Parts: sequence; structure tokens; C-alpha cells
Amino acid sequence: MKAILNRHITRVRKNMLTNADLGNESYLFKAALTELRTELQILRKNDSAALAIKTEIISREIDSLNQKLREDIANLKHDIAIDMNSRKSDVREEQKALEIRNQSMSNNYMAQLGDVRTMMEAAKWETIRKGMMAIFVSATFVLLASRILLASEEEKSAVDYIDPYVSHSNAQNNSDGMVPDSFLPLQAVKALNASQVRYLNLHEYQSKQLMAKHNINVQRFAIAESIEQSENAALGLKADEIVIKAQIHAGGRGKGEFSNGLKSGVHLTKDPKKVPEIVSQMLGYKLKTKQTSEDGVLVSKVMIAEALDIAKETYFAILMDRDSGGPVLVGSPDGGMDIEQVAATNPDHIYKTVIDIDSGPTEQQTLDMAMKLGFTGKSVAEASEQMQNLYQLFLDVDATQVEINPFGLTPQNNVVCFDAKISFDDNASFKHPELEQMRDTTEEDPREVEAERCGLNYVGMDGNIGCLVNGAGLALATMDIIKLHGATPANFLDVGGGATTTQVSQAFKILTDDKNVKTILVNIFGGIASCLTIAEGLVTALQNMPKVTVPIVVRLQGNQVEEGKECLRRSGMDITLRDDLDEAAQQSVLLASA
Repeated sequence: MKAILNRHITRVRKNMLTNADLGNESYLFKAALTELRTELQILRKNDSAALAIKTEIISREIDSLNQKLREDIANLKHDIAIDMNSRKSDVREEQKALEIRNQSMSNNYMAQLGDVRTMMEAAKWETIRKGMMAIFVSATFVLLASRILLASEEEKSAVDYIDPYVSHSNAQNNSDGMVPDSFLPLQAVKALNASQVRYLNLHEYQSKQLMAKHNINVQRFAIAESIEQSENAALGLKADEIVIKAQIHAGGRGKGEFSNGLKSGVHLTKDPKKVPEIVSQMLGYKLKTKQTSEDGVLVSKVMIAEALDIAKETYFAILMDRDSGGPVLVGSPDGGMDIEQVAATNPDHIYKTVIDIDSGPTEQQTLDMAMKLGFTGKSVAEASEQMQNLYQLFLDVDATQVEINPFGLTPQNNVVCFDAKISFDDNASFKHPELEQMRDTTEEDPREVEAERCGLNYVGMDGNIGCLVNGAGLALATMDIIKLHGATPANFLDVGGGATTTQVSQAFKILTDDKNVKTILVNIFGGIASCLTIAEGLVTALQNMPKVTVPIVVRLQGNQVEEGKECLRRSGMDITLRDDLDEAAQQSVLLASA
């Protein structure tokens, strides 16, 4: 047993490790572990460095790709912008060509339409003439038949009919019934419009004052009514060059002549000290132009303004258009000249834009008009803004027309309204008492001013037969028949359908104050204003005036005609009464030539 234990102990001791062996094994294990850790750290560093290098390479490649992508996008945008601009330019050119073509077609159409209308009028007159001839022939046959059937009755005397539109001297030459050359179209139109026109005509400086209040660019200026004021105005402007303009209600001032021999109503100077000398030759003297009378118009005001160079002249206007039933913009690149001349010679150079009367012109409409007028760059926006401001002026003063000519551009690319013509709506005059205060009656016909004050419609003319009539249509017919009998009416005077005795008296005084009047023809068709009212007015006027040496011919018809005639007879005044208008006109012409 003991032997067995010894063997086992010996075997165990043989198989067991000593502490030294364990220490060696532990040391070797730690050394191997340290070596392994070192290798792992080296491998990790190498892998990290390699990864960092690869990351840097990838980052550089990404940056390179981004840069290339940005360049490609920029190039693409540039190409697209070029293509878009090119397309826009092509579209504008196409639109312009289309507008020109449409305008040309419209002009051709209007010309053809005018020809058709002329042909239709000619055909109508020919048809009327033939119809009248047929009626005349039929009437002749009826008359002959009646005479045969009524042969037993007494033969009636023929009564000659006098056509008020055919004078006896020209009767054979006007057998077609057309109105002869002695008809008065111009005077008729002027007279017919007399009751519709406000006698308001602004001076140039007044128009510019209105525009300046509406932020419209005008020249710097001042008004002078004395030499001292002109000197102060010239020094106050501090302008490189000064323009002095006589202020009268007439065009053509630049080519006019003063009664003292001074040529032109418009003068330029660069020396402010010379302004008083020039003004002294204008104030208090009469300026005669192609639009004034032979005597000229007395100058009481001058405008001292900054003289501006004009690099570009265009035409722009806002006016009421019957065809579209509202306002329109009208423009032309050919400014500084008569727009009617442009319309006759270059109708394609006139552009028209219809405006919505409720919303007014849009920004796009005024921008398009500015470009059509030839404005470019920054001046397009400024011209558009000025057009918008002009439309606001058009509304605020109830204008029927605001015309700017020239609507110009200075060398400094500033848009300026150099001259303006403003027409007003007479029906809105009660809304604008401030405009009525701007009226200068010293330059108007005093007869017309007095007639307006009395509520009469009066237009002075150059003839020698004064006319007093109630009703515009009857007044025109009276003027025509005077002309057809070889004389010329001295005026158009419509006392109206509701004239009072006072108005008739005032009207008669206006006629007798005219030194050119040799005969007065009174033609009344009694209605609301009866013949008796007119007769009483005539008698009152004659009784309150110095002795009237001018012959008076009166023709009364209508309401209270007999009472009116009796009133004139009882007055004991030298008045010739006639029942027929043609006879009254003939008598007036005869007395005027005596």
C-alpha cells in the first residue's frame, strides 16, 4: 500500500510544474501579449493613416466634382439666359412687325372704308336726286291732270319756291340739289360748338404749374410782370442758359413780331444781366403771330425759364376717344412737330393704347408706350412714371386732352415735358373753381366774355350783318341764308329757347356795340321764349340805348307772334317786319349794302 502511494506521489511530482516554470511561462505569455499589442497598435496606426489618405483623396475628388458641377450649372444658366434674351428679342421684333402690319392693315381698311362711304354717299345723293326728279315729274302730271279736271275753276297763280340752300345766281349750276360753295361749314361748326366749349385757355406757365403739382418733370421757371421781377427771376434760376417767353394765348410765338419791331416772342441768353433788357422790349407791347389778329396781343407777363438741351423729341397725349368710349394713350417717336403732319406722312409712327377707364393705364402699358417712343435703358422707367403722373393730372382736372409736345429726353437722360396743351371738360367746370380763376379774359374777345356772363351763346365773325336768333339750328340756317344772298354774318348769337327780356336786351346791346355791323337781322321762332318776350326785349334795349342808326329787320313766327308784332308796331321805332325768312335775309343784305 505504501509502495503504491509512493509511486503515485512520484508520478504526481513528476507531472507537476515548479514555481520557476510557472514564472517562466507567465513571463513568456506576457512578452508575447505585449508583442501582440504592439503589432496591433502598429497595424491600427497604419490602417488609420491609410484611411485618412483615402478620405483626403475622396474629399478632393468630391470638391473637384462640386466645382465642375457648379461650373456646368453656371454655363447652363448663361446659355439659357442667352437663349431667353434672344427669344425675347425675337418675340419683340415679331410683335413690333405684327403691330406695324396690323396698323398698316387698319390704315388700308380705314382708307377703303372711307372710299366706300364716299361711294355710298354719292350713290345716296344720286338716288335722292333721281327720286326727287321722279316726284317732280309725278307732281307735274298730277298738276296737269288737276288743271284739266278743274278747267272751269279760275286759274291759280303759280308761287315760286325759293330754296334757302340755292342762291338765285347759282340756281342753274346747282340743279342737282347739292349745297353750293357759299355754304358756311367752318363757321357753322364753330357756332354749333359755341355752347359746349369752356372759354378756358391756359398760359404755358399755368399748364406747367399744374404739371409740377402732379410730380411731372418741367423746366425750372418763374413769372415776371415787371422788369425788376425778371431780373430777380433770372438771377434766382442760376441756370447756364435762360429762355424768355412772352405769355399769350397764341402759338407761333417764336416767329412772331412785337409792335416795337422786336423779332420773336422767344429769346435765349446765357447772361442773366441781359434778361431785363429783353423783357423791357416785351412787356407792354403787342405780339403778332400767325394765330393772332393783325393788331397782335398785348404782353403783360413773361416766363423766365431754364433752357434745356433736347437729345430726343417725342409726342405723347392722353385724350378721350369716342370709338373706345374712354381715354387712350397716343404717342409717336416723331415729336417736336405737328402731329397731324405725322399722321399724314408717317401713320405707322403713331401708336394708340386703349385704357380701362376704371383702373387706368397699367405699368406694362406705359412701359410699352415708352419703348415704342424710343426710350431706352433707365429712361424707359422714368418715361413710364411720367405717363402715369400725366394720367393722374388728366383725371384730377377733368381734362378731355393732355398733349405733351415735345415729350423729350435731355442729354443727361432726364425725361422732361417741355410744352403742354390741356383741354378741359366743360361739364365738370363747377368742380374746379381754382381753374376758372386761372382764366385770362384780357386776351379774349370782350363781346364773347360779356355774352358768356349774360348766359348767351355768342361767336364773333367778320361779316356786317348782325344776327339775333333763338336756337342753334335756326341760327345756323339764318347765317347760311345770309351767305347765300351774297353777304356775311357778323356773328353767331343764340339767345336760347328760354331767353328772358333782360337777356334779349343784353344781346341786342352786344350787337350794336360791334362797329362792323351794318344791319341787324332778328329771326325768332316763338316757343318757350315767345315772340312777345323777344319783342319786349328789343323795345327795352332800344329805349335804354342812344339812338340806333343801324337798320333792324325782324322776322317773327310761332308762339304769340301777333302780340310780338303789335308790341314792335306800338313802340314807334324804325323796325322792318317780315314774315318770310328769305325775304328778311334779302332785305337785310339790301340795307347793309346801301
